[in-house]
This record gives sequence, C-alpha cells and structure tokens, in this order.
Amino acid sequence: MDLSTRLSFLFGTEEYVELRRQLILLREILMNFTCPEQNIHIICSGSLGEGVAYPGSDDDVMFSLTNCRVVMTYREVTQTGDVLLVPSELSPGYCRLLDFRRSHPGDVIHMIQGMPFVSSSLFKQHFATERRYIHGPCQSETIGYHEYDYAYCIPCYAWPDIANGWVNRERSNGWPSCEMIHNIVGNGCHVVPVGYPDSPYADLEWRISFSVAERTLMHSFNHAQFLVYNLLRLTLKRVIAKAFPGVLCSYFMKTTLFFTVENTPRQLWQVQNIETCFKLCLSVLYDYVDRIFCPNYFIPQYNMIKRKINHTNRLQILEMLRTHHLIGVVGIIRLSGESYCLDVSLSATTMEYIVDAKFMLSIHLKKVEEQIDIFFNILPHESTACSMLQLCKFWSLLKCNSTILESDLKYYIWNKGINSYCLKLMNQLLSSSGLNKQYYRLYKTLEILLIQGNRVDVTTGKLIMATYMYMVGKTESALYVLRRLLSEYPPYVIDVSKDMLDLEAYKDVMCGREFTISYKMRHAHTKHYDLIDYSLNAYPSPLKMWMTTMIEFLLDPLAYAYFLECLCHAQHQNPMRLMKSLRCLINHMDGHADEKDNVCTRMCVGIIKYVLGDSQSACRWLGLVYAMKDILPPPYNEKLSRSSLTYIACLLNKKLK
Repeated sequence: MDLSTRLSFLFGTEEYVELRRQLILLREILMNFTCPEQNIHIICSGSLGEGVAYPGSDDDVMFSLTNCRVVMTYREVTQTGDVLLVPSELSPGYCRLLDFRRSHPGDVIHMIQGMPFVSSSLFKQHFATERRYIHGPCQSETIGYHEYDYAYCIPCYAWPDIANGWVNRERSNGWPSCEMIHNIVGNGCHVVPVGYPDSPYADLEWRISFSVAERTLMHSFNHAQFLVYNLLRLTLKRVIAKAFPGVLCSYFMKTTLFFTVENTPRQLWQVQNIETCFKLCLSVLYDYVDRIFCPNYFIPQYNMIKRKINHTNRLQILEMLRTHHLIGVVGIIRLSGESYCLDVSLSATTMEYIVDAKFMLSIHLKKVEEQIDIFFNILPHESTACSMLQLCKFWSLLKCNSTILESDLKYYIWNKGINSYCLKLMNQLLSSSGLNKQYYRLYKTLEILLIQGNRVDVTTGKLIMATYMYMVGKTESALYVLRRLLSEYPPYVIDVSKDMLDLEAYKDVMCGREFTISYKMRHAHTKHYDLIDYSLNAYPSPLKMWMTTMIEFLLDPLAYAYFLECLCHAQHQNPMRLMKSLRCLINHMDGHADEKDNVCTRMCVGIIKYVLGDSQSACRWLGLVYAMKDILPPPYNEKLSRSSLTYIACLLNKKLK
C-alpha cells in the first residue's frame, strides 16, 4: 500500500474530501435559512470551512453584516451604513473605517479630530454576550468539547487597491486560473475587527480578510495538495507547537502552500510525489523563518511573522525544520503519534471501511444533519403558503449548487428532512376536513414533495408515497409503487438486523441488474423505516393505536412494504394475493435470527390476521409482541388477573372494530 493511500486513511479519501466540501456549502445554505438574526449572512470559514476534518479544529463562522459595506472612495458612499476604507500608515494589511454618513450607533464610534471612525474594539463589545470571550477578531465560546469562533465582519464588495498586485501578477504555472481569479475578485473581501498590534490606533483598526477567497482556493486543490496541507498542519500541531507554542500558526502553513503551488508546475502535484512536495513546502517555510519575513498571499508587502520570530527562537526553529526535512513524511507521522496508519497489517479493504466509518461520524456530517433538522423544524406547518415559499427558496438554492444535488448528499437532505416533513404534511392533510383553499395548497405541495422524494431517496421515498396513496384511496397506485420497490430491493443481500452492510458483496450480487451503482447504494442506506409517532394520521388506521403503545416503532423497509401490500389487497378484497403477501411477510421475519428485530413485524402480522377475520391467530401474534416487549398499553398497563390472550382479545374487540 503506497504512502498516499495511508495518508488518505488519516485525512480522507479524494471522494470524501469532495463530499466534505459539498457538506460545507450545504451547511452554509441551511445556516442562512435558519439564522434568527436579521441583516446577517453566515459564512463557514477556517479549517472546517475548507474541508479539513482534523481533531481539535475550531468551528470558525463569519457573520457578515448585510446592512452596511466598506467602500473605497467618497463617490461610492451612497447607502446608509457605508463606511470609507482608510489604509493604515503602519501596516498594509490593516485599515480604519470612516463613518462618513454618521449612520452607525454611537457605542461603536470613536472621534478623532472631529472625524467619526468605527472602532474595532467597540464593535466587538457591541456584539458581545456573557457566554463568549474575545479572541482576536472573534468571539469564542466552548460548547461541550468543541470550540466555536464567531467573527462579526463588514463586507467589502469591491476588491481593495492594495491587493491589485495579486490580481495582475504573472503566473506561469496556471494556478489560480483566470476564471478563479475573476470569481474571487467579484466576491470581494471583508474587514474583521482587530487592529495591528504595534499601531497606536490598534483599537480603531480593522484587518482586511480574504477568508472567502482562501476557501475558494482550498476547494480547488487536488488530492495531493490537500494531503500536503494536512501534513503541514500535522507537523505544526503535533510537533512544532509542542516546542514553540504560539509562534507559528496554520495560516502560515496555508500561505506557504499557496505560494508553493503557484510557483511550481502543475505536473509536480501528484499523489506519488507527496514526499517531494511536502519537503518543498518545508523548504519554503524554512526560507521565511530564516529571513523573518512571511509575505501575505494577497498582500505580499505585509510581513505576517514580524512579531513572531526573533533572533532567540529563529535558530531553534530552523534546526527543527531542517530535522523534519531529513526525516520526511514517515518520520513526522511517527512523531505525531499517528503511526497506526503505517501498520503493515492494514489491508486496503480494511482501511476503506475504517475511512467510511470515520467519515460517517465526522463533524461535518453531524453539523449538516443538525442544520437540516433545524430547518424543517422551524417551517410553519399552519401556514402552507409560507412553508411552500421557504421550501421553494431552499430548493432553488440547492439547484444553484449542482454538485450537491449530484452527490450522495441527496440522501441526507431528503431522508433527514423532506421525508419527515412529508409525513407532517400528510398528518395535517388527512386530519383536516373540507376542500378549502388551504387544503388544496397543502395537497399540491405534498404531491410535489412526494414525487421528488421518490426520485431521490429510493426506499423511504417509495414507502411514504405508497402510504399516502393507500390513505387517500388510490390503492392501485400504491400497489404499483410497492411492486417497483419490491422488484428492486434484494432481500437476500441486505441484512437489516446488522449495523454494518457488506457493500462489496451487495454490489457484486446486484451488478447483473440494470440499475446504476448509485441507485443500488441508495437502497442499501435504509436499514429501518422509522414511523414518527407525532404524525399518527399519516399511517394506516390499524397502526395508529399500536404506535401509541410501543416504546419504539422501527420496521425494516421490506416488512413495512409487505404489510402495506397486504392492506391494499384487503381493500380490493383479493384474499389470494393478500395471503401471498402475508406469506412473504412471515418468511421475511423468519429469516432474522435476532427476535428483537421481529417485534414490530410480528405486530404487523397480527394486524393482518385480524383484518382477515382470524381473531384467534391475531391474539396469538399480538400477545407475543407484548410478551417480548414486556409492556401493556394504556389503559390496561396495571397488573391484571386475566391472561395475556384474554386481554388481547378484549383489546381487539374494543379498539379495532
């Protein structure tokens, strides 16, 4: 196994890095939808925003104010909230903001010779809270074991004159491309509230920030460049920072990589050249420390390490960098304590599954799922028109990010969000009466979402659509959807009782069929069909009572599909087909070794037996359910003298008539 494969185990495979970048864009979209603050646009920045899933990384979020902007000349001061950029005399990377129109609140203004300037220190205090503390330009807080940095900043939609050299300088190696430069310049920059430390006006000054541009550049990196960046961060965090805490930072490593990539041929950056590329970056960093001059990538005349490196620590850091250059990548990995990825016993297949598990639990995915839940929870269920407007905005933004819709993220978007929202709309639709205007809008909204959910999320989408068709009396349509699902679903390959799926075996068995791999994999994702108890009206009536009594109600998708098929055949009064579907349901249940996974399936069999008029069998099956769960549903949950079978018979006679 080559070095790049082992490094991918540490930092992520090429596919997962691309998926992380898409997760970042999706999370940003959702955060802006769910942001409770007005006049704020949220930007995910820092290492997490760049797609780095490294333990201990801060979650950096920029809150860009939309009710004010930074302009370059007096002529551009046309709107309320405009402030004029005045370059700093001491440092080219800093500026002051003149409130020419006097439109900002007085608690952020500092007067100098009768001129109102927006103070960076007062600006931070204006947005301060009790839970947060000031950390550079950010307000930081710790939640659990994770640290969050929030930076309130002001956008500058025009490219600053001081950075024009970056736009116009000659690039013989074609990176960044002309199109990328054009996009970066069009997006402008931001100013963040922190002053130059040696300036007498430090409390007034602001730093020009190119965080959005840096994220764009990072997202353009190929896998070799991404791995080298992570190696530089690993060297800093686990090795250099232990000997010299606070001297070098990740931003210096990023700047080193930017300059190195720009000044070297594109052909050099291949995964087989990881060692060479990494040592080349260390040589560039060595030169910066030796000269005590690390130029800012966008403003090269700004020396970022002027106050960090002195004649005392310079020689020691140089010696450490020289040593790291000699020992190379493998030596640094061993020093960092991550040497388990170098274990010769690890096979490529084992590492692939471990990388998959690590990604599925990664902080990126968790944060996106949290935002999806927040978004759909705040949608107003009472106002269908308002809900539809929000959903249309959400979907139009997703369409603008075609890479998101073409990836596996569709599963998370629909299964975690829109499918649950469909059930809520079904609950509202089926519990309402009449054909008023709101009912009609609700009906049309639900139809659109069900069709989209059916296309994107194969299993859950089809089950929800089939349930809806059955509930509104379109049993032929429900049976058509169920037949499609059952013909595509391979029960002999997917074992829903296990947490892990043998995906390789799944692909091998299914390769002879006409479905694409992406389509097949969306089947394999759904291990359970989760019935939500707060949407009782969205389910067939025989299930409603039992759902209120069960502690958890998880059916595997095939069991629910067979159960729903039985109900449709019962509606059509077709006993032969009903018995065939029932046999499929019982055979499917018998294929599971673990009885715990059969609790809800046994209950479904009991319900179908009752529908067939076989009360004795129904009592036996339902009695087994409650014996296995060791519970009794209210109002019979107190200790009773009657036997379980007598109790179930009474329950059936009273509740299922």
